[in-house]
Amino acid sequence: MPVGDILLRRFKFSAALFLLSVTTACAAGINPSLENARDAYLKARRDPVIARHAGVALDRAAVTLEEADRRWKKDKDVEEVEHLAYITEKRVEIAKLVAQRRLAVDELQKAGSQP
Repeated sequence: MPVGDILLRRFKFSAALFLLSVTTACAAGINPSLENARDAYLKARRDPVIARHAGVALDRAAVTLEEADRRWKKDKDVEEVEHLAYITEKRVEIAKLVAQRRLAVDELQKAGSQP
């Protein structure tokens, strides 16, 4: 059997397993994308630097996560929930970057005020 055929079969098998796991998780009432977004948000919320320096940005992520939760509980709309989960994760990333930037500005100001 040619190597290309073997690789294609392996890819198809892997894709089938992935779809089966996502379908099983969704049937069990769990959306993996939503859970990943929730984990990212909670991790960021526990970070004191992010909470202190990027609270507003983190609050925007929370609002999007809440909307994704509502949509999942009400409609089980996989496409919309995955979209909202993606946006939540991006907003968490933005909050991290905002916190890093503000922390850097604070440190520069402290360094500039020292004799």
